[in-house]
Amino acid sequence: MTITEMLGYLTEQGWSQERIAKQCGTTQPTIFRITKGSTVSYEVGTAIVALHKKVAKAKRKAA
Repeated sequence: MTITEMLGYLTEQGWSQERIAKQCGTTQPTIFRITKGSTVSYEVGTAIVALHKKVAKAKRKAA
């Protein structure tokens, strides 16, 4: 799964770009640019991966 797909998943789960940005230590415009295919820094990318794993795990537990 790509970073863009992970961001799409988080959005589908009700997360706003602003909320994702705050959790990942970046800005909403950066998240927007990533969703449009811009490159992502290692730090932000790993933060998105970690957030995606956390949200997906919580969803599996809730199901």
